[in-house]
Amino acid sequence: MHTVPSRDSAPDVKNPGLLLAAVGPNPLAEPLIRSTHRQAVLTGTPWVVMYVETSETLTALAQQLLEKSLALARELGAEVVLVHDTDVAEAIARVAKERNAGQIIVGQVSLRRWPGWLRRRTLAERLLAAAPMANLLIVPADAPFGAKPWPQFDLMTRSDWREYALVVAVIVTLTALGLLLPKSYYGQVGLVYLLAINLLSLRVGRGPILAAGVLTALTWDYNFAEPYFRFSINNRQDVELFLIYLAVALIASQLTARIRAQAHNERRRQERATALYQFTRGLAEAKTLAEAATAAGRVMDEMFATQTLVAFADDNRPTPNFAFHGSFVPEEREIAAAVRAYHYRRATGRLTTTNADCLGYFVPLVRDDHAFGVLGVKIPGGDKLSLERRDLLDAFAEQLALHVERTQLRAASEREKLLAESEKLHRVLLESVSHELRTPLSVITATSDELAEAHLPGFTEQVAEIREAGQRLSRLVANLLDQTRLESGALRPHLDWCDPQDLVNAVVESTQDAMVNHPLEIDVSADMTFVRADFALTEQALANLLLNAVLHTPPGTPVVISAGIEAGGARVFFTVADHGPGFPHNAREQLFNKFTRGATAPAGGLGLGLSIVRGFITAQGGEVVLEDNPGGGAKITLYLPHHAPENPPPE
Repeated sequence: MHTVPSRDSAPDVKNPGLLLAAVGPNPLAEPLIRSTHRQAVLTGTPWVVMYVETSETLTALAQQLLEKSLALARELGAEVVLVHDTDVAEAIARVAKERNAGQIIVGQVSLRRWPGWLRRRTLAERLLAAAPMANLLIVPADAPFGAKPWPQFDLMTRSDWREYALVVAVIVTLTALGLLLPKSYYGQVGLVYLLAINLLSLRVGRGPILAAGVLTALTWDYNFAEPYFRFSINNRQDVELFLIYLAVALIASQLTARIRAQAHNERRRQERATALYQFTRGLAEAKTLAEAATAAGRVMDEMFATQTLVAFADDNRPTPNFAFHGSFVPEEREIAAAVRAYHYRRATGRLTTTNADCLGYFVPLVRDDHAFGVLGVKIPGGDKLSLERRDLLDAFAEQLALHVERTQLRAASEREKLLAESEKLHRVLLESVSHELRTPLSVITATSDELAEAHLPGFTEQVAEIREAGQRLSRLVANLLDQTRLESGALRPHLDWCDPQDLVNAVVESTQDAMVNHPLEIDVSADMTFVRADFALTEQALANLLLNAVLHTPPGTPVVISAGIEAGGARVFFTVADHGPGFPHNAREQLFNKFTRGATAPAGGLGLGLSIVRGFITAQGGEVVLEDNPGGGAKITLYLPHHAPENPPPE
């Protein structure tokens, strides 16, 4: 490779900016694309592959090579740009300036057969003249495929027999009128011929104009120059006039072809812009994906003059469920090609090497490596889809994928908003109901305590059941209130120095009625100092863990509560361990979600205990860890930050 730097500064190899690779219909395109891809991967920069379509007609081999190269570029992740222009170098320079390309990469074949003064300038040389400030990277090749050392003319380009008939009719008419004039006016007849050639260049193509120049020169020589009615010229001035005819015809034909090509390219650009405008307008007016598919199909049917389809996938399974829309009704082989295009993120079907036996050409709707569906165009046998049409179909697919992504994001946002409003209403209802239940529960609890102290004969068991049910309902209401405090953000921990032993004793006292059938073992490290924590929140968290252990373990099994300082002294821990069935390994994290209960949990409870425990401890900067108890069962550890007080608080 050869790098031609800017005339003002050297290229920045570490950050060259956008890489623009210009390819043509030749074997050099594929290695050039791969080279650009490697450079883009190494530097982490975006890259674009462009092709300039001129008025020249490509051979079948060149067309095949070009389509294969552009397909490779799309597969490797490049943005493919197709432009129409009569000057390749000017088109590349224009696109490089529009896209702010940091480096232009082109290929150059060897033309050693011709001396430098004889051959015409290469693309790289013309590109340097058109964009002198560009950083140009040249990929050389020894194979002179497609090398054209001399300009070539396609005389029949966009010209039919009617244009040639018009030229002949005009020349015959002018010749007949010229024969009516005196012989001394032969010079004026020549000027009329020249005027006719220039006027005809506004209506007919390159071939008819060149034919008009030759015919007028020969007709003028045969009919008006001495000797008459013979193809010979004796006068030097007449020879000069004859050569002028030919030169004017050649120049006029070239200018005519260029102007017509430019006009044709402008029409094609306008058609593309209009099609994209109609396509995006139809998508913007669509309220649902079905309406968007209908609008897209209508525009594609008109642009491609054939049957088309839009297929949206509702999942990402091996065989997705496609919702087909459009005038093209796919058969089994077309559906298989569409599924393959969807999964492999590349075009399939007719005119490709994948599923080429079907009638459809399918392009995936891809956005950020996520496929939403496919676009399809029916191509009957023998027909072809031009490179320009393929490029337009890719643009349609990109716009439709963007619309689907935007629609899904909007729907997800609306769902999130609805869920947020629902959660807010849910919290308000829970808080309201919980507050309303506290007063009657307080009355029930106080009355049951008084009845228990009265020792009413015959009602001892009923009073005990009422008292137990009231305490259980009080805990449920307290949990609901705590959950609403956590979700509303109203929970503000009040950190103060606490004695770990006092904290454990308070937990044991508050849960002694529930722990009556479970032996409780307490292990508090003697070297524990004061802990800075919220006493009430930590007590309630430990109480919830003890009640959870009682609920999930058989009667008679012991429960151990311990406390100590972690190795290194950065954290203190409070652990509650039991000998029950333990936690399922595949659902431990889900147990911290609200209203989540274990599969083996007995009836009763709302599944808020662990959610509240994590909320209380996390609010104090701590952590909750679920583990297996080495002796069998579950082990839950609460970690809190530990900083030894410089001046311990008084007892």
